[in-house]
Amino acid sequence: MVGTVIVAATIAAVSACASPAPPAVPQSTGTPIPVPADSAAVGLPKDMYLHLGAPTEWWWNIGTLRAGDREFGFEINAAAFPINGWAFTQVMLTDVQNGKHYQATTVYLPPKSWDPQHWAESDPTKDWFARLGDSASQLGSIVVTDPGTGYTSAPKVTIRGGGGTGASAIATLGTDGGVGVVLVSDPGTGYTSTPEILIGGDGTGAKAVAAPSYVSMSAPGEDPTQGLHIEAVMADEVTLTPVQFDLTETQQGSPFTVWGTGVNSTDHALDLQHKNYYFSLTHLQTTGTITLDGEKIPVTGETWMDHEYGAFGDSANPVKWNLTDQQLDNGWTLQNYFLSKAGEDPPTDVAVPSFSTVQSPDGQMYYVASTMTPLAPTWTSQVTGETYYTGVRVQIPLFDADFTVTAPVADQEFPTQGAPVYEGIGSVDGTFQGEPVTGDGWIEQAH
Repeated sequence: MVGTVIVAATIAAVSACASPAPPAVPQSTGTPIPVPADSAAVGLPKDMYLHLGAPTEWWWNIGTLRAGDREFGFEINAAAFPINGWAFTQVMLTDVQNGKHYQATTVYLPPKSWDPQHWAESDPTKDWFARLGDSASQLGSIVVTDPGTGYTSAPKVTIRGGGGTGASAIATLGTDGGVGVVLVSDPGTGYTSTPEILIGGDGTGAKAVAAPSYVSMSAPGEDPTQGLHIEAVMADEVTLTPVQFDLTETQQGSPFTVWGTGVNSTDHALDLQHKNYYFSLTHLQTTGTITLDGEKIPVTGETWMDHEYGAFGDSANPVKWNLTDQQLDNGWTLQNYFLSKAGEDPPTDVAVPSFSTVQSPDGQMYYVASTMTPLAPTWTSQVTGETYYTGVRVQIPLFDADFTVTAPVADQEFPTQGAPVYEGIGSVDGTFQGEPVTGDGWIEQAH
């Protein structure tokens, strides 16, 4: 059952952008006061790099990309949980014009699929990178296309053909006697064509296919916020539609330090085992291509990258978050979130106290009180049965801000077995400092 535990715990214990606890009481009265810049607990370029010994660490790219009148939402996430013994990628694409959503989650196991010490660069004197998977291999992941029936124990998986050698995989049981997931435990070498996946065991009918899957991020060491190269490949877990990203990102302006200081503690002494560190690049000028089912589409946009590391949560104490990001057309960027207990989903149309980090166009950081109101209508996943809100209202009294973030496509779920999560783009409309604003946004809900 190790694979089932891994896949469920991956999302249950993970947030792409949330904190396990607020660092201090946010400002709630008076005129907004900037957090002093010299109080930041994170700094570049050194903290862009892998932090050896950190129990969790990930780099996460999101945002809205455009090609003429077409609009796309995307996520490219590479993360490792040395504390639990695995790493993973999540890649998704939302095609707004066609109302389509493509997504895949891939788990990487040590020692063959993931090296905890070297999957990302830890030396700030060298060029930066973070990589999971092999861009040359057609065996990056295995997708179960039919779970079959009658399996009473995890079946044996055989990988045959594809021109390679040495690969192995493990299967897990799902519900109702079917196969749950199949994880590549050893990617082997030389799989330049798609191998055949054979599932044994005492049941019948289970089928699976191999697919390429990898994420690569890199940047020059002298300033890893400039000229980031982001590559990703996935096959949608439902339709097997191939999706490929090739993007270049360059940050304009200062980094966005979450909570104003970049650490969820009022004590800034370095403590990777007990504190969560978090900063973002929120003005990434992005160009490149998306290749969707063979169609190569040039895209541009202003996107967002998070880097989070240190202590976060685990499967015994999962962090459940509701979060929204905004890139406003007046140059301000914001992150707002609140936390909830496992199994307690927030009701719609009820305001919930939340925490907001706000950055001005000139780089000043603020940490202030706010409220978030999940809005109807809701959307229910046909895969997991989970229900999500598709819009959220954010109110920040100190900035005279009142706006909504609305998903243009309802289905933006990662339906990961045991712990689904909603992560997708939204459009922003409302007021900030009493003036009308619009912009690009992001909505997350952990279940």
